[in-house]
Amino acid sequence: MDVDTVLGYLSKIDMSNLRVTHHFETRANERKNDIHPDVNGIYDIIFNEKPVGILKQNADTFKLYYNLGEEHDLIIIISVKNSNPIIINLVTCFLVDSKKRRRGDASELTGE
Repeated sequence: MDVDTVLGYLSKIDMSNLRVTHHFETRANERKNDIHPDVNGIYDIIFNEKPVGILKQNADTFKLYYNLGEEHDLIIIISVKNSNPIIINLVTCFLVDSKKRRRGDASELTGE
């Protein structure tokens, strides 16, 4: 499965297409804070936001990057289990520094 297919699936899904793993629910609840949303907030992000990045991890698993402001990105790992009907397992979620996704200015690469 390719990235374009997954992005297409994400644009068409609703609650009936998502399955929350026990691990996902546990981690989302443990990590919830002023920045990291709870499970319902994560649903809102998936349904209403377009990922700012996506990486294919294996044949059916993808790492989605969602921007949570200047300093943080929310990573959501998904696994596409079925294409008709679309079934997506939410595997885990966590925050990362958004600088990891963003490029620095070119002077950082020249060593000057």
